[in-house]
Amino acid sequence: MKKALYIVIPAVFVLIALAIRCGNGKKEYIPENVIPVTTVPVQRESLSIPVYSSGQLYPQAMVKLSFKVGGIIGKIHAAEGETVPKWKILATLDFSEIQASYTQASNGFEKAQRDLNRIRNLYEDHAATLAQFQDAQTAYNVAEATLKIARFNLDHATIKAPARGKILKRFTEEGEMIGVGMPMFLFGSTENQWVVKVGVSERDIVRLALQDKASLEFDAYPGASFNAYVSEIADAIDPASGTYEVELTLEKNEKDNFKLTAGFVAKVNIEPSAKETYFVIPVDSIVEGQGNNGVVFTVKNNHAVKVKIAVAHIFPGQVAVRSGLDGIDNVVTSGAAYLRDGSPVRVNVNVDVKVKR
Repeated sequence: MKKALYIVIPAVFVLIALAIRCGNGKKEYIPENVIPVTTVPVQRESLSIPVYSSGQLYPQAMVKLSFKVGGIIGKIHAAEGETVPKWKILATLDFSEIQASYTQASNGFEKAQRDLNRIRNLYEDHAATLAQFQDAQTAYNVAEATLKIARFNLDHATIKAPARGKILKRFTEEGEMIGVGMPMFLFGSTENQWVVKVGVSERDIVRLALQDKASLEFDAYPGASFNAYVSEIADAIDPASGTYEVELTLEKNEKDNFKLTAGFVAKVNIEPSAKETYFVIPVDSIVEGQGNNGVVFTVKNNHAVKVKIAVAHIFPGQVAVRSGLDGIDNVVTSGAAYLRDGSPVRVNVNVDVKVKR
């Protein structure tokens, strides 16, 4: 009986102590968890942000070839896609009408020449008037000019390759009627450089300058990179695309080991020579992102502060920030994913960061 009493008495004291503790109306304070984080300093650097675009490959000298006179196409000597040497005859008109015009002009010139000689002799013998001699001289000059026109038209009733190149497109067929100046071929010279024409936005066009370096990649040659430079920059916007056209010329030795064809699609990376100053932070410091906007955390008074930023460009491992970090000297990297605005933190180590480009 005494033994049971000894067991009950300690239990009663425990219950009394708990009742007294709960009855005072105060709760025990449990400290909030502190999140360990790592920060890096925010740097400012002068950087060149690349301009990315795409375009098509063309010969630098690309012209539409046509006949000087209209007529019926007699013979076509070159096929679409064919590579032709310089001065090769590509097409001729039916010469029947053109040759007849030349013969008529030639005969007219010979008659005018005989008439002029006869009137000149008569004039020297005082058997013809000055007016008759002047009229004969004028008729001779007109006939001579008419013959030159007929000879020129006869010569240009044939289309010849102006240089070594390729027939990019043929617009007509044999036997068709073609008018004056209507294009017969689209010809691209392969003696000169190849160019890639790309469209860029108004924000990017102001950052580009002539001779800026560029690198190109073609789907036809995966893994191969071609060097180029900016050779032309448009001064007006293209209403159809809403962009500004920029022409990139391939370096001369870039085409030696590759067969290039007009129409190749190129992925373009242009490196502007002009540089701007940006904030630079690690890419893993960004916890949220949408479009060009992002969110990072900085540490002030041992608490996390949420900061909204505008991203200019993402390099490998690094981010160039356009705005949002004025007055901010550090950003959180390790542990940033667990933070909320105002979270208490403990900074472990400050790590220096360098841009890798």
